[in-house]
Amino acid sequence: MENIGVTCDVCECCHNVSGCKCDLPQIKVTEQCTCDTQQVETPHYCQSYEKK
Repeated sequence: MENIGVTCDVCECCHNVSGCKCDLPQIKVTEQCTCDTQQVETPHYCQSYEKK
């Protein structure tokens, strides 16, 4: 997935810039949730997370 101005507030990630955006040219997300407790219909989880 191409990163076009993706907003991100995960400050612990090393790709996070100024606490609000991602500096990667491409990001990878998964849209499927395997748990039954998740109430959101279309959850998005970033797989490009790297701890600082």
